[in-house]
Amino acid sequence: MVLVPSNSFLANSRRVASTTDALVALSRDASAPMAVARQAEVLARALSLVAAPCAIAAPTRARAALVSALDELAALLEQHGAIHTTDVDADVDADADGASPAPVLSASDGGGASTQQQRQQLLRTGLLTLWARATTYALVIAIADLIAAIDFIPHALRFWKAQRRRPVRAAIQQNPLEWLKPESERITLDERIYSLESTLSAVLEKLGHLKDAATRLLHATDSSVDALPSLLAVALRQLELAYSSTGVAPPRKGHGAFKTLAPLEFASIQLERCVTTDLATIEVTAASVRQSLVLLHTNVARLDVAREKLARSFHDALAPCRVPSKLRQRWLHLAVTVACVAGGAAWIARNQREFQDAVEAARAAFEDFLTEHMIEPMQAIVAEVLLNQKPEIQDAAALRDTKESLRRMLSDFVRDTNPTTNSEELQRVVREMDMSVVSLQYEKQIGNAVRNLMSGDIVRMLLIQVQFIKKELMVAMGAIDELMHANQLNLQMMATVPTFLVFGGAYQLAKELFFQVYRRTSERLFYDPAEIAGFLRNILRDIERLLNKQNRGSASGRAGAAGVLVDDVLGARDMGLLMLLLHQLRDVFDAYKDLFRDEEQERFDEDLNDLIEEGLLVSQQLAVIQRMYHSHPFLQRTKVSRWLLH
Repeated sequence: MVLVPSNSFLANSRRVASTTDALVALSRDASAPMAVARQAEVLARALSLVAAPCAIAAPTRARAALVSALDELAALLEQHGAIHTTDVDADVDADADGASPAPVLSASDGGGASTQQQRQQLLRTGLLTLWARATTYALVIAIADLIAAIDFIPHALRFWKAQRRRPVRAAIQQNPLEWLKPESERITLDERIYSLESTLSAVLEKLGHLKDAATRLLHATDSSVDALPSLLAVALRQLELAYSSTGVAPPRKGHGAFKTLAPLEFASIQLERCVTTDLATIEVTAASVRQSLVLLHTNVARLDVAREKLARSFHDALAPCRVPSKLRQRWLHLAVTVACVAGGAAWIARNQREFQDAVEAARAAFEDFLTEHMIEPMQAIVAEVLLNQKPEIQDAAALRDTKESLRRMLSDFVRDTNPTTNSEELQRVVREMDMSVVSLQYEKQIGNAVRNLMSGDIVRMLLIQVQFIKKELMVAMGAIDELMHANQLNLQMMATVPTFLVFGGAYQLAKELFFQVYRRTSERLFYDPAEIAGFLRNILRDIERLLNKQNRGSASGRAGAAGVLVDDVLGARDMGLLMLLLHQLRDVFDAYKDLFRDEEQERFDEDLNDLIEEGLLVSQQLAVIQRMYHSHPFLQRTKVSRWLLH
């Protein structure tokens, strides 16, 4: 692990910019030889293509831009090589005609020795800087390629270990074709887990070494130009190891001691070294610069091929260890579903009449239910709210007629039975429809009911009482109308409740059914913000653990070359694991950020950028993690663990 000052990025960028400006000035210098000016121009153009800073902590995000920059550099170098091949042929023809050969940077050329030495040093610095930048780009791309190659391994390890704990489920979810294979052709769960763990450990080691080499090259300063040849040699060697099949452990077939290993296509790469690395004390010629550029173009082309071979090698070697698709895992469910659907279709084909009758009965029942609990109540609600139309049970005109008839009956009865009643009392009885006068007479005549029934007023009084009861019934019906008018809207809305319950329940059932089917057939890892938050907590916990291990080395760290502090605590494997965890943290959040609120997305994204920012001290990164814990509620556990409730 290398700890570098935070201003190393600026120093490196300034060095590249100053070297590029000096090469541009040299290419426009009229006193410089033509070949030197051409080489300086090509070096300046090439440096401008790789001058952009690259983020080692986030290689997967920067990979596309870096690959594009190297492709442009390869095109430029290819064009430069073709042009100068023609120039070399022209020089050979000139030599055959007796002309002077191509110029060489030496003290015998026009100008003083100091000028020639400055040009030679500038070309050497520019060439080494170009190689360093291009190699740094290649290192970051290699880191991204290796991370992409092993990104599935942690999830696959969790899956196969869970399968090992559930042997019955593992046997059921296994491809049925595997049952037909002999024992010598089967791969055990333990062998898959061992293959994944071995490959992961080896690749993490490679990632740590690549990160160390890229950091040293990226943060080289002006004073460390002389150290670039040795750093380049180490970086190129790490690139060769990164794109080789070393460490890839395919699973073996069979059981016990009789296990066989499938043939693996071995991938390897041989990169060329910069010519000037062996010419530290020898004069740099234009031909050597051209040769180094050709070798750099060769390396870029070989790296393109190596990336394809690496991806193919990982895919072929670890294909049996990958997590099977959800459809393959649910083959039994699919088989049962297909069988049920086929059986149902066969029954329908044999019993079409019964099926049509059942469908027709269900349709009629549904229409009746919909009419009774949705259409009619909604029509009543619209009529009452918008049109102010209310249904009436009682007839107001009939009620008025009944009252007037009762008043006339009472008036005639009072005049006939008590002629001495004054007009005021008569008007009161008629106005109030007072039945007491009828009740008194009814009580008097009930004593001789038989005689009075024939000659008295009992029948008349009974008819008056019937009219009174009719009036009271119609008044009661009016009260019922008023009560219904007051609660009509509530009643109609309650009538629609069954419809909403049925449709809401059907919607929730369909939604849950779709979600369960999607969850069991989709390749997504998470479907719930709580699951994502739990996974993010686990990653942050592992990152914090590694950073704490690294932080313990601050007291025992030793000073390395160029004032760089070397930490002996965090090894190459732990550094590779840290890079993988940072990648997974960013990748998971980017993939599922839509499940969180906009404010949480923005703040969590800022914290992630602070966490992976190059040049931060370990204490600062730990502080960022603590800030993430107490700033984001979804990273905090709010539910009591189950074991506390028992």
